[in-house]
Amino acid sequence: MKQQWHSRPLEVRVFDRCDECGELKEDVQERVNHWPKFAVVCCATCFADLSGDFSDPTADFVL
Repeated sequence: MKQQWHSRPLEVRVFDRCDECGELKEDVQERVNHWPKFAVVCCATCFADLSGDFSDPTADFVL
């Protein structure tokens, strides 16, 4: 029984903190938008929200 416990398969998942939403997620990485040019370390959801905001000319931008 002890041998089975020690030889069990382990799964390791690494989470990083998204700088935008503050949540721990697996897909956090540096992402770059080319127009307008900016780079952020965030998850895919936050990056889509950020880059989508630039399509709205009336939006206030804070990076």
